[in-house]
Amino acid sequence: MDIKRAIQVKAALTKAFSIVAVCFSMSIIFIGVFCAATNLSIEGMELVKIWLTFFILGGITFFRIMIDDTQWAKSKPFFVKNIIFMPLYLVVTLIMAVSIVGMSEILARPYLVLLYVLIFLITFTVRQLIGYIIEKAKTDLMNDALESFQKEYSWDEEE
Repeated sequence: MDIKRAIQVKAALTKAFSIVAVCFSMSIIFIGVFCAATNLSIEGMELVKIWLTFFILGGITFFRIMIDDTQWAKSKPFFVKNIIFMPLYLVVTLIMAVSIVGMSEILARPYLVLLYVLIFLITFTVRQLIGYIIEKAKTDLMNDALESFQKEYSWDEEE
């Protein structure tokens, strides 16, 4: 593996697992608040399942970041790639949710799966909107810089 590729892999790993670490921390806080509010206790094995799930999500995120550097991905809007990877994230998180709650609980209350999917889709949509706003701000900044450069350059031609 050449040096450039090794640096690219290291940067992708760092970025992927930093994203997943933030999401993991937020989910642990969310689960903790939910358990405190409902007086529900969670076992240590369930926390290991959550950790393992986020490790798998880190791998998927790493793969997605590596695909971002391909020529195909560079020609597509960022949300297209996110929509392509959304089913993978959804399946992994649903498996985690079902394994934590238990299959008997899901069979007793099938609306829980719908609730989990709804929570996932809301979170995914909010994440997409935040990403879009950040990308739009960067694009607007670049457009403003280009516009000011063009004005400055055209001013020099007039002299």
